[in-house]
Amino acid sequence: MKITVLSHNLSTNAAMRAYRVALAARQFADVTLLGPVEESRGLWPALPAEPWIASVTERRLPKFAKSFLELIAAADGDVLIAVKPQLASFGVALVAAERRGAPVVLDMDDLDVALAPREEWEANPEMADPSRPSSAIYVSLLTRAAGAASAITVSSTALRRRFGGTLLPHGSSIEMFNPAAVDRDDARAELGFEGPIVLFPGTPRAHKGLETLARAVASIPGARLAVTCRPDKDLAGPEWRNFPLIRIPLVPYDSMPRLLAAADVVAIPQSDSEPAAYQMPMKIYDAMAMGRPIVASSVSDLPLVLHGCGRVVPPDDVPALATVISELLSDRDAAFALGQRARARSLQSYSTERVAETLEGVVESVTSRPRRPERREVSS
Repeated sequence: MKITVLSHNLSTNAAMRAYRVALAARQFADVTLLGPVEESRGLWPALPAEPWIASVTERRLPKFAKSFLELIAAADGDVLIAVKPQLASFGVALVAAERRGAPVVLDMDDLDVALAPREEWEANPEMADPSRPSSAIYVSLLTRAAGAASAITVSSTALRRRFGGTLLPHGSSIEMFNPAAVDRDDARAELGFEGPIVLFPGTPRAHKGLETLARAVASIPGARLAVTCRPDKDLAGPEWRNFPLIRIPLVPYDSMPRLLAAADVVAIPQSDSEPAAYQMPMKIYDAMAMGRPIVASSVSDLPLVLHGCGRVVPPDDVPALATVISELLSDRDAAFALGQRARARSLQSYSTERVAETLEGVVESVTSRPRRPERREVSS
């Protein structure tokens, strides 16, 4: 079986959900990960260079019509998995499926309409600019068209309550993210880490509680906060200068195990906001696989996933977050035991193989239905 996984933009961090879905699908099928790439940015820095990743040039409309047709031609899988209700993923999949009769699986890892709410369109015209393939207008329309998919997969129970479908966790490669394979002291020396290090391993975004985390770490004597950042973009403003930050360039995916191993505590807070309520942070699964002590916010499925193997605090609560981080930094034995339980939970429930079993069931359900015949041109 051949599966095409469509990402709407391989130059952004959204490509990483598509990559993980593709990794899971590769456990049981021949897979191509396909999407547009911005010429000025190239592939997302953390995205591995794999021979099974294919791309076209990202363009604005009307030139995007060429990219759209190229994506349709390349989306030749027996099953099409579109990650996000975007024009270059779900839109392409629907048109390609209409031509060839292939089933479409829509994968949702965010409530994308909440990331560009309609009430902000007038104040920020770029957000809803129809010349942009990722315009909020197309996202809104394609979100409403979710029912056109043969099946839906989602990354959180909040998304499942809203759209139905099958829960498909991000998961993690337990072979790559193996604490026994990394020399922690060597990794810390390589990164220049000294003293207590709290790591935020995701991409900084407004709904991810970075200010709350920075204030919490600043209140702990000697502790520093390491954050993966895009150069000259993330956390670069003057308001961040008084925090004990270490700004780390985005690392390739295969370097993430060393970064996680080098940290004393992994912190993944989320704010109390609509986007955060629907999202499950991807890096939580990598940190669990690496056996790290984790503290996160009681948002989305984080309390469920970390039950018994991580610490959870209320969102936007600086004192509570600081207290838990301090406890984990001061009691290394308890922190180590917490990490061991997280690794065990990862092996049991969140490995790539476990995710693949769920995804294979979804694929089997859509391929067992009668396929529509391919449309053929009628000669005059």
